Parts: sequence; structure tokens; C-alpha cells
Amino acid sequence: MRLEASERERIASVIARNIERLSAIRGFVDAEPGFPVVDGWVRREPAIIVHVEGKRPLSELLPEDVAPSSIENTRVDVLSVDPWRLLASDPRTADLFSQVEDVAAAGLTYELRPGNPIDTPFTIDRPILCHAGPDAGWPVLKHYIEGTRHTLTTAMYDVNAAYVAKTLIETVRAHDVRFVLTWDSGMTAVEGEIRIELKAKLGDKLDAWVVRTGGGYRFDSAYHEKVAVRDSSSFWLSSGNWSTRSQPDIDPIAIAGDARGMYSKGNREWHVVVDDAPLAKLFEAYIVYDRDKSEEEVTALAQFEPLMLPDLFVPAEDLQLDEEITLAAPSPVAPAALPTHGQPFSVQPVLCPDNYIARVTEFIQSARESLYLQFSYITYSTAPKDADFTQMLNAIGNLSHQTDFDLKIIVGNNSAEDKVCKLVEVGLNEEKIRIQTNVHNKGIIVDGKAVLVSSANWSSAGALRNRDAGIIIHDPEVARYYQDIFINDWENRARSDFGRPGRVRLALAGEPTPRGMVRIPWRDYVEN
Repeated sequence: MRLEASERERIASVIARNIERLSAIRGFVDAEPGFPVVDGWVRREPAIIVHVEGKRPLSELLPEDVAPSSIENTRVDVLSVDPWRLLASDPRTADLFSQVEDVAAAGLTYELRPGNPIDTPFTIDRPILCHAGPDAGWPVLKHYIEGTRHTLTTAMYDVNAAYVAKTLIETVRAHDVRFVLTWDSGMTAVEGEIRIELKAKLGDKLDAWVVRTGGGYRFDSAYHEKVAVRDSSSFWLSSGNWSTRSQPDIDPIAIAGDARGMYSKGNREWHVVVDDAPLAKLFEAYIVYDRDKSEEEVTALAQFEPLMLPDLFVPAEDLQLDEEITLAAPSPVAPAALPTHGQPFSVQPVLCPDNYIARVTEFIQSARESLYLQFSYITYSTAPKDADFTQMLNAIGNLSHQTDFDLKIIVGNNSAEDKVCKLVEVGLNEEKIRIQTNVHNKGIIVDGKAVLVSSANWSSAGALRNRDAGIIIHDPEVARYYQDIFINDWENRARSDFGRPGRVRLALAGEPTPRGMVRIPWRDYVEN
């Protein structure tokens, strides 16, 4: 059962007739037709969904502030508003939201490289260093960076970890490394400080360029890639940034004390290190291509003012894992050089916007027995310009009702209520999806035989118009490495329960942080 158009129209009419009553609900933002959340999980029942800012328990509300249980024989359910909806509805920020929406109208200028070389499959004959976070992210990355001898060519959305910057500076100095770095224009204050430090410490050894995004530029809303090419011969590729959450300064494999509580210290990420010169040079060529185009934009286009979205206030308790998960003693998964069979195997590099959606859709369609997906979030879209992304999600929705097919989907907990309900409304089987805290991964496993490791989020911008990178690896040993991690998450950390409702608030410039709340940059909350 999906929410049919006729039911949407009926409920929309009920909302219109009763909007004054609904608007009296404390914290009211808007109301729309949808499926409700009952006993912590989505229920397939047409309802009026009221989005409120800072959903409160009934014990804190006066009678006149409480939502009615039903109106005109239609259930009324109250959900916490997600940040984007809040941005659009608040008069203080509605204009800013319109600017975000105007990106597509202004047009993007990205051009494929001649021949679209990223769309070429490669054959690799050396093992890939498979590893995951928070189990083994930073120890492997640190060793990888320190192994640089000549050049390090990097595309990175977010660099906010001081210990990563320190390692970069020390390595570049020690070996006279030429360091090319392209990163996203929407930096937080901490990222800006690290950028200044890198430029000051490394001087002309650093060739750093900010990649501008938005209307009139090449990418939609984010330069979101996470790739580092070392000495033109190998590359590190990941779902995770060079941030304190994606690369926490812990070593659960070597230090037993770091394993306990590791899921509260870092995100779930998948990483690879690939020693293959032709493929490394291809990724390097694309990073240099982005760097060169950024230089052209500096001279050809007007002064760029990045669109800075407001910070968010988030209750401190919402950022904490359940005690059961936090204090559990996990068995961290060690890095593994795979496959061990010694035979060549096939890989397909993917880049957004070049070939990601086509190759990933093809990858999903190849599944015959099982499909496992783990993403920060999945945001459904009905916009005509997002049709390729929408069709891919609809195909997954159809798979979710096949009794002889094993579909499992894990998504992160931020704004999960709204996003998961939308997926169920358009046909996804709610029994196939679970929620996991601190998920930043963007990975797919098909039939236990092939795996996608990638940086692309599953919003329409992330899958179609931002800059992201990934690699589809066709080898059962490699796929099983990540599948074992996924199944462990599914069985031990993911749940069919939304948990505490998110209670985010916009945090405008100069506004003091309320008691019990934490101020978080927009991109850190939405991305993580």
C-alpha cells in the first residue's frame, strides 16, 4: 500500500478546512498528507502529518497546545520538523531557502571531460586494502599520507581534524611533496582556520583551490568528493571526510580501550586504498581538472559569496547513542588486503555528475538475490529534473516487496522520520529499512559479489549534480568484507524504531545557545 493521489487530495482538503485549528498546535510549522509514526515506527495509514519545531512530550503541553487525535475521521500525527523545512518556513530564513532552490534555475556549467574517461571499466591485479570506520579509519589514513614521497593530489569536502592537518604538514615538509588540494566552498570556521594554517605552513608547496558551487557554477550544492591520490600510483577513496567524526583519532584494533564506545566517537564509514597506477592517474586527472576550472572561475566570474546556511541548535541528549550501544564491547574489524586469490578482477570508477547515476542504477538492476544499502539518508524527490534518481528509488521500492529477494536498507537517524515515511508513502516496504545512529556511509552490496564504496549521498543533488566519487568492485572476497560489517550493523546497531524525535532549531547569528542545547554547523548536522 502506498499513499495514493486520491487520498492525498482528500487529506489536503481536510487540512485546508481545519488549518486554523491545526495552526494552534504548539510549534506548528506546516501540515501535509502522509503516513504517521505509531509506537516509534511508520504505519501505512493515511493521516494528517503536522510538522512542529521542537516536538514536546504531552506532559509539557497545555490542553490548548495539544494536537487532536483525529479530524474528520482522519488520524493526526505530529512529527519534528527537519532542518530544510524549517529553513523554508521561518520568515527570517525563507529568502535564504529560495536562494538554495534557485540553484537549478540558474543553471550549472559542468562539462564532461572529452570521451568521459571515468566511464571506462578497469581490471586490477593487486589486492585492495579494505577497511572501515570507526574501526580503522585514521590509523590507515595516517600511514597512507605518511607514505607520500612526491605528490599528493586530494579532493576533500571537509578537513576539520587538526591531527590530519598536522600529518599533512609534516609529510609535505619531510619529503618536499607537491600537495594539490581541492575542497568545498562552504567551510565552517574550523575548516577555515585549518585552510589558513596549511597555506601559512606549506607556502608554495600547497596548491589549494576552493571549488565554488551553486547557480552559475559547475556543481549544485557541494564539492563532496573524498579521494587522495599518492605519487600518481595509488589512491585512498572513502565515504568519509578528513574530519573528527569520519576519521576519529582512535585505534580500536591496536588499543583495546579505544574499541569500547568507539561507535560514539566516530561514524560508520567504508574506505579503500587501491594500488593501481592507471586508475589512480585517472582520479588525479579529474581532481586537476576541477582545480583548473576553479582557477578559471576566479578570473572569469564575479566575486563569489558562498551561500552560508545557519547553524542549528540540537538537544545534547539527541547527540548521544543509547547506552546499550555506546557501552557494548564491539569487535573492531581489522583492515584486510583483498582479494587473496591472486587473479585479476574488475572495477568501475564512478563520478557524479559524470556517470554515477547510470552505473549505480545498472549496478542495482544487476541484483538477483540480495541488495544491501547503507546511507546517511535517502531523500525522495518528485521533481521532474530528478527523474533518474526517482526512478532508481522506485525500482528499489518494487524490489522491497519481492518475497524471494533479500533487501536490507540502513539509514542514519538525522531527520529519519520524515525521510523514511516519504519512502514508505511511495511504496517502500517498511520492514526492509532500519535506523542506525552515526551512519555516514554511502555503500551498496549486490548479491554478496560486488560492492560500491562512494561519497555520494542519496539526495537528488548528491546523486545527480554534486561532485562525488566512488568505485564499484566486482569481487566476492571484497564484497563479503563489507557485507559482514553491514550485517553486524543490521543485527546489532540498526533498529526499526526512530528513537527520540529530533528537535532541531535554527541558530541565527549572535543568538545565545539555550541551556541543554548544542550549536552545530548546518553541514555537520545534515551531513552527519
